[in-house]
Amino acid sequence: MARLPGLPPGDLNAEQRALYDSIAGGDRAKDASFPLTDENGALIGPFNVLLYSPGVGDAVQRLGAALRFHGDLSAAVREMAILMVATYHDCEFERWAHEPIARRVGMTEEQVADLRAGTRPDLHASDLEAAYDVCKSILHNRSVDDDVYGRAIEALGEDRVVELMTVVGYYGMLAQLMNTFEVEPPD
Repeated sequence: MARLPGLPPGDLNAEQRALYDSIAGGDRAKDASFPLTDENGALIGPFNVLLYSPGVGDAVQRLGAALRFHGDLSAAVREMAILMVATYHDCEFERWAHEPIARRVGMTEEQVADLRAGTRPDLHASDLEAAYDVCKSILHNRSVDDDVYGRAIEALGEDRVVELMTVVGYYGMLAQLMNTFEVEPPD
């Protein structure tokens, strides 16, 4: 049971309702990769948590939408990074939400299983390999050595490495929110 109860639309104040509408009616709703609401219409996952602080929540959800729907990283690189973060933080909701997306964007079942287990998948692409190395380094070492950084810049470019590190930070923040407030995937 989550520490913060789901907030149905009828119980929201004006600021919460504006945030709810932005999430439930924005890019995430058009994508339909996973349900955004429960049977009572309350947002699920990190989105319900964000309603409790709508001013901050709006900034957070806008960053997430920008990373997920308007970034320059390939979908496979982005989803691999998200799954690495989910494993690192042991965040079941992130796994539940993003493993199907990873499969849809071309990751194999074996690659997804390896990421879940915290082992290096067979990637067969220089951008994925470089992204894996830089994500693993920042997650596990809290830094990136010059060799890993250089390979990431060569394979992805400076702009995409900045975006990739932002993805890692953003989904790490969401994992911390969900772990703190004991948010689990729906049944």
